[in-house]
Amino acid sequence: MILIYSHNLSIRLKYVTDLIFKSVLSMDYELTDDLNYFQSKDIPKIAYTNTINNSSVFIFSNPILFDTDVNQKLPIAEKNYTDFPKFFVSNTADFLGYDLFAMVFYFASRYEEYLPTEPDNHKRFQAENSISFQFNCLQKPFLNQAILDFSIRLNQLFPNLEFKKRNFNFLSTIDIDNAFAYSNKGLVRNLAGLVNDLLKLRLSDVKQRIISNLNEKNDPYNTFDFINQMSEETKTALHYFVLISDYSDYDKNPKFTNSNFQHLLKSLSEKFSIGLHPSYYSLSKLENIEIEKKRLHDITLKSITSARCHFLRLNLPETYRAFIKNGITDDYTMIYASQSGFRTGLCMPYKWFDLERNEQTELTLHTSVIMEGTLRDYNKFSSKNALNTSLQLLAEVKKYGGEFISIFHNDSFTKNNIEWIDLYKSILNQSKI
Repeated sequence: MILIYSHNLSIRLKYVTDLIFKSVLSMDYELTDDLNYFQSKDIPKIAYTNTINNSSVFIFSNPILFDTDVNQKLPIAEKNYTDFPKFFVSNTADFLGYDLFAMVFYFASRYEEYLPTEPDNHKRFQAENSISFQFNCLQKPFLNQAILDFSIRLNQLFPNLEFKKRNFNFLSTIDIDNAFAYSNKGLVRNLAGLVNDLLKLRLSDVKQRIISNLNEKNDPYNTFDFINQMSEETKTALHYFVLISDYSDYDKNPKFTNSNFQHLLKSLSEKFSIGLHPSYYSLSKLENIEIEKKRLHDITLKSITSARCHFLRLNLPETYRAFIKNGITDDYTMIYASQSGFRTGLCMPYKWFDLERNEQTELTLHTSVIMEGTLRDYNKFSSKNALNTSLQLLAEVKKYGGEFISIFHNDSFTKNNIEWIDLYKSILNQSKI
């Protein structure tokens, strides 16, 4: 138990102390704005305030946790650092020399994503514009590292404090953007594809298209039995995200009324967790989230409470508010398309804070760590380099007892992707060591 004093028990302060002490350090704490009460207690305690305090643990507070709006100024830190960059540096001598609470709040709330910035061609906040990327700490869960450093320092002063170590968790997630390459796409789409293949003399594709339509088991993207088998053999958790929108230039799954597509989804949902993959255009048409969620529920007869946006297209706070409105309790979108790592600075789930409304919500954010498309298509890594990067990130998550979430797509398990299948198997096996 630790007692924390502040001159202002703001909503933001309560949120971040819950995150640090309950979610990460798994310990009880008490907040108070009664200075006399604080001074009278002979227990481990922290003074978090803007007036110099003679407490053994005094952290000079930055105004950000007592604001109710969004400030346009970006925090800065020394780019040359030893373990992790320290943002919100104090101008006075205190316990840490920087405001850990403000730093955790800023990055966990995704504060920078509310500020004007140049999006990429899919209207996404770019990894390369993030502070974590610019300070070379995107590859580390640096908030977990900072909190651990804080807890070690507290333990040196208060040896009786107990911080419970979290248990490492691994989750393999598969996005079903395109369940089948050729089959179950309907006559019009198949004829158009067939004509295009013939005009470009792609005779092997013509053959594969015919074979796939005669028996969907031969469709190259129908890799689900293989994926499921690897999960069962390695006893690793598996979660599918399903794109179930109307057809568009970026949404190419079979029509949701297709009986074979429905059979596939029912079959998967009987053994594995299944969530929604909101369509590309749901970014601007939020009503599509409700429509698509109902489709998935009606087919699987399962409660749909998780989501990851297709193409990782996300608007804050609108997308998350739509999730909450439609009963989505867990989001897995928090990863950049072009860079692996820790978009939130954390490697464990926590509640989303709506900055514009200045309130904590019940939506839980899960920071996904790697995606095969990032490593292969954006970074142009060989499978060997991709594996090295993945295992380094996996080791970081294990260090803090965090949650490692991988993203693959069912079309990455085709016969011509042997090296990437081996990479996936290696990650599954290493998650058990």
